[in-house]
Amino acid sequence: MDTRRRIARAAPYTLLLGVAAWLYSVAARIDYVGPAERIGPDVWPKAILAILGALCAYEIVKNLLLPGPQSVSGVLQSLMEEAARSRDLGADAAGARRPSFARLGAGMAATLLYVFTVEWLGFFVATAAFLAAFVLIGGYRRRGVALAVGGIGSLAMVVIFMKIVYVSLPLGAGPFRALSLALLAALGVR
Repeated sequence: MDTRRRIARAAPYTLLLGVAAWLYSVAARIDYVGPAERIGPDVWPKAILAILGALCAYEIVKNLLLPGPQSVSGVLQSLMEEAARSRDLGADAAGARRPSFARLGAGMAATLLYVFTVEWLGFFVATAAFLAAFVLIGGYRRRGVALAVGGIGSLAMVVIFMKIVYVSLPLGAGPFRALSLALLAALGVR
């Protein structure tokens, strides 16, 4: 009976691995010739599917060889427990988190504000403000850390999108455009 359960746990990953292999063969037919120094659009689907295949293979081996279902714990679990105990997140006397509709509404409003201002503020400024605001809306109280997360996170995304993936991002208008262009020049993006 235990062998059946192991096979049943591995079955969805086996199916997904097959789908990923088929999609990889389809993606391998993408024909792109571009500048030698740039990664083409043919690389990304294949890279994502290769990672998906590796994860499926890992899950298949794990489910077939290890007894019982495995659970994720450790750092994530301790963070969740700490958040549940926090009075700022609305924990009740038993430590269970209550939903915060005010935070949900604030998060949705911040997301909409981001969508409507990113063209005017530019990707870097709008994303930095959004990330910092979202951290604070989520209940983190150290503003300096939230601002650092926003700035570093936004800069990391600019580097990924502009230097690795070659995606054009909104530069903004007026002084925000000048800031974006100065940032891109500092990063060596042409």
